[in-house]
Amino acid sequence: MITMKELGAPIRQWVPDWLGLICIFIVILPVTMLNGSYTGSMLEVSNTLGTNTEDITMGYYAAAAGMAGSYPIIPKILEAFSIKFLLLADLVAQFFLSWICARSQNADILIVCSFAIGFLKGFLMLWFIRYAQKIFSPKNIRSQFYSYFYPFVFGGGQASMLVTAQLAYHYDWKYMYYFMMLMILLDILVVIICFRHNRPIKSIPLADLHIREMFIISTGLLMLMYVINYGKVLDWMASPKICLYIMIAPILIALFIWYQYHSERPYVNLAPLYQPKAIIGYFYMMLVMFFSTSTTLLTSYLTSILKVDSTHTYSLYTYLLPGYVLGAFICFWWFRWQRWRFRFLIAGGMSCFVLFFGSLYFGISPDSRYEMLYFPIFLRGLGMMILIIAFALFAVEDLNPKYLLSNAFFLIIFRSVLSPIMATSFYSNILYRLEQKYMYSLSETVTLADPLAASRYNQALGNALTQGHPYDEAAQMATNTLYNTLQQQSLLLALKEILGYLLVISLFIAIVSRFIPFHKTIRVTFAKTGDDMV
Repeated sequence: MITMKELGAPIRQWVPDWLGLICIFIVILPVTMLNGSYTGSMLEVSNTLGTNTEDITMGYYAAAAGMAGSYPIIPKILEAFSIKFLLLADLVAQFFLSWICARSQNADILIVCSFAIGFLKGFLMLWFIRYAQKIFSPKNIRSQFYSYFYPFVFGGGQASMLVTAQLAYHYDWKYMYYFMMLMILLDILVVIICFRHNRPIKSIPLADLHIREMFIISTGLLMLMYVINYGKVLDWMASPKICLYIMIAPILIALFIWYQYHSERPYVNLAPLYQPKAIIGYFYMMLVMFFSTSTTLLTSYLTSILKVDSTHTYSLYTYLLPGYVLGAFICFWWFRWQRWRFRFLIAGGMSCFVLFFGSLYFGISPDSRYEMLYFPIFLRGLGMMILIIAFALFAVEDLNPKYLLSNAFFLIIFRSVLSPIMATSFYSNILYRLEQKYMYSLSETVTLADPLAASRYNQALGNALTQGHPYDEAAQMATNTLYNTLQQQSLLLALKEILGYLLVISLFIAIVSRFIPFHKTIRVTFAKTGDDMV
């Protein structure tokens, strides 16, 4: 077991090495679950606050944007402050932000606080990564580190959704924030008791914090996210705010790029955007997250057709965890032995998505069993983990180590911010339009002259009359029953059409990936671990 001295952790001398390791993981555990807003309670929060589920989605991804914004300056902050002071300040700030979220009745405040939580989360995450590199990979091998780190981080996110769903269903959505506050209080006690100050506080030149650039890119990203997220709700160009943000967001992003291109000491170096492998890595990661976000379609199927409650919905997603573990195990041994070409690994990961979409396309129906979804969810977790690890390695192979933090910035932006929120908006918009299309076509053809429709109507009418309802009321109830059936059928047809397209696209990419010469040789160059490990 690694010692605290070897690790360089500022743990008090009386603390045993095994307890020091536990303390480090205790501090980081709630950080992996802190998401600003919690998607496991979207319906409960939106119903309580009288808002749309898009507000919760916006808060969730605003936290990821905040984390991306903090990453380039974190090393400077870590070197300027005592670790104990930084941990305490960060945890206390997150405690009060969580309290504000729990007490607030305003969605805008929730989004702003979520961004701030994500910003603070970045500091703790990089602090943990510096120690986790030595814990997970003593030989400083990036592939080995990712095989431990990614299941841990993504598993924490799934645990957050499950706990949120349970607390929201049985108690109240605010209890998730109270739960996180208790975990943060435990962290604060651990830091106070077991950690020590390791360096005096040093001043940081204001220019090194790049406040102007940070403000510009954060504002631009949030505006862009707002347009993507709220477009459908606000009817796109019919909203003055959407029109305004569409004009301002590109200007701010372009201004940010101009500043970085002409700056001698840029906030973010643009060099990774000139590297072909980095571009390919970003593209595939965006594609993976686009496919992974398709679980929103599955959530619609579970809640609207199978009538499954939120606890069972998010309990289903726990089957992602064994997929994460197996995917990480495959990558660990694949990059250790490297007996097969990289493209086979990529094709295999994409094939998992092919099987995932195929299972859903051919398997979902009004009469399907909840249990039949276990294996497809497992496959989705397996494919996602393989591809995330593989392309996180691929993106940095030819990258100069001094650009690693910039790579981390772009990686978070493309993988955790833009791709998921674009995918969520796309699926929501296309599902709504297809559902309306099928609803219109079915309602035109379904009349009481149709034997099946007449049978369902008469059965519902008879049941209502048997329960003692007046004829007019019973007739209305029977009509509503028939309408709900049409709605379910329309939703199912819309889901099938989207899943069919995703199946074809993923199959095409899997076949093409099999023949792409990602590497000219079998062996893949190992990159060492660094501060960009996200």
